[in-house]
Amino acid sequence: MSDGSLGRFSGRGRSEFEVPVALAGKTLLAEAWGRVLSQGFTVEGDYREGNAVLREWVGQSGWGNEKAHIVIPPKYKTLVISKGGRNPGRWHLSLSELTDAPELSVESSGTTSRVYSYLGEKTEAEVDFEGNGAVWFSDFRWRRRQKLIGHTGKFRGTIVIPGPGLVAVTGGHGGALAWGSQPGWKVNLSPA
Repeated sequence: MSDGSLGRFSGRGRSEFEVPVALAGKTLLAEAWGRVLSQGFTVEGDYREGNAVLREWVGQSGWGNEKAHIVIPPKYKTLVISKGGRNPGRWHLSLSELTDAPELSVESSGTTSRVYSYLGEKTEAEVDFEGNGAVWFSDFRWRRRQKLIGHTGKFRGTIVIPGPGLVAVTGGHGGALAWGSQPGWKVNLSPA
């Protein structure tokens, strides 16, 4: 992610804060991380439905200081940092627009969810997951999403990235997007 984040938050323990005015109503890319030995934290979002304010799970940080990407839908007005019934330790959250997603390199790997921008033509990529996971493709607004591959155990495969857009590597539980720590993964783009 570029250092052009429009909202950078840090703290210790449970916290709530408003989405910055410059980012309100937009689909956001969050980078979330803790301290070296922390077990991570949860990000929840508050939104209004009629007269009620509802809260739902959005994603998790990576374990320790591993930075996880989380896509945050535009409906949330307030974000909440917690750890279930316990207080998290030191935490960091950086919010920016989806256009700030780092570019997908020829070889990418990690142990957390990540979102990349891909600006090239249609291409193949080899994927290798040590455990459950999925690769998603979307337009740059995170609207027309399609799962390119996903399994609940260790797997290898070939995907086709259809062209310019966002490529997200996430956990793969039950077909839903799972943001946060996950088993190791690699995505290698085929040579042009």
